[in-house]
Amino acid sequence: MRLLMIVVDSNHKRDVEKILEDHDVPGFTEIPNVLGKGQTGRKFGSRAFPGSSALYFTAVDGDICKTLCRDLEELNERAGKEEGLFVFALEAETVI
Repeated sequence: MRLLMIVVDSNHKRDVEKILEDHDVPGFTEIPNVLGKGQTGRKFGSRAFPGSSALYFTAVDGDICKTLCRDLEELNERAGKEEGLFVFALEAETVI
């Protein structure tokens, strides 16, 4: 099982949710309005540094992970690098 951490510009939250739904992901957690600084610059939800990101967590099996990441990569290409979409995958196991 893989734990995916998806960081996306808030403008593309609905796109990510649609991809998760299209892949019948059993569940996900969203943390909206994530603020910080990264490769696409500062996003602090302020006049000086407008915008924010959203953070999604989901645990998926290997086969779903491959196709899900492929579709997320296509979204990243359509949105453009300046919009900021990053996906991190970690090995995961259910402990409880």
